[in-house]
Amino acid sequence: MSSEDSIQQEDVQETKLIMIGNTGDGKSSLGNFILKKNAFKVSDGAKSVTQKTKGCYGKGDRSDVFVIDTPGLQDSSGPNKDIQHMNEMVDYIKEQKGLQGIIIVLNFTNPRLSDNIKKMIRLICKIFPISDFWEHVSIVWAKCFCDISPKKLEKQMSSKKDEFLPALIKLAKETTGDELIKIPMFYVDSCPDEDDDNTRSEEEIETLLTWARGLPSVNVERVVKNGIRSEKVIIEEKNEPRIIRNDGNIVEYQIDYMRREKRIGYDGEISYSEWEIIKTKHKIKPIPPNSVIKPRRSAFLDLLENVGGAIFELLMDGFGVNKILGISEDISEEE
Repeated sequence: MSSEDSIQQEDVQETKLIMIGNTGDGKSSLGNFILKKNAFKVSDGAKSVTQKTKGCYGKGDRSDVFVIDTPGLQDSSGPNKDIQHMNEMVDYIKEQKGLQGIIIVLNFTNPRLSDNIKKMIRLICKIFPISDFWEHVSIVWAKCFCDISPKKLEKQMSSKKDEFLPALIKLAKETTGDELIKIPMFYVDSCPDEDDDNTRSEEEIETLLTWARGLPSVNVERVVKNGIRSEKVIIEEKNEPRIIRNDGNIVEYQIDYMRREKRIGYDGEISYSEWEIIKTKHKIKPIPPNSVIKPRRSAFLDLLENVGGAIFELLMDGFGVNKILGISEDISEEE
């Protein structure tokens, strides 16, 4: 990376994106278009010109934008080269704090979600943290030429959503277990002729950057090099309740909802990620005075701290708790 590209701008909030896609689908051209400069070599051939993962800052009003270009997958060099490229990409990503957006670049002329694209997305899912993976994903339809008539474009965009979104939702459920995902799509002509009006594509990129700037950063420490060797990734969940305060008048408690990844390798080796808190519930319930004798109340609170979060919630939300504790209507809040 050149000294220009290594500059860290302390006073400006950076936006970091990584582009992933098949060879020849327009990743490098898209990167140049986003950055407003020729940062990446471009080719339309079956062999990827980009052989190393590389990142660059943009020019002018895009100087706070950092785009990472990656070698094309499914190129003529074969699957072993894909694995090498993915491992090199992981090493590079781990150095990039603040990565926000994962851009899957697809060719607008492709009529359906091919097996190669599905395979590519599965590979990506296996190296990035599964937790909230799809929140960081967008699709850019490259080669969506600016001379397409508005009426025809609207029809084709509608067709893309109808054809691709159900397939992507199914793929999300298979790979990460997510059933409700929202994937923004952008339509870009990154190589217009000089005299073409490409306002639509420029506006699409502005919308893409606005989307990315609103995202939290990906936890790059959890990006795994050996993820592509995992046969299966399973999400395990648990919840841990704990009582924060009980002064005889108030029961205050918290439940942490947690999950981790269980990765099963092709050789049978099993590895786990750290437990991650994905949601916390905090509740306060008043206990009417003299409603329960203290020994029974104490025993019940001891029980709560030793049951799972689901049973804890049932009890505290009225499944028998009113008879035991005499608790009145909830005063609760969620975080």
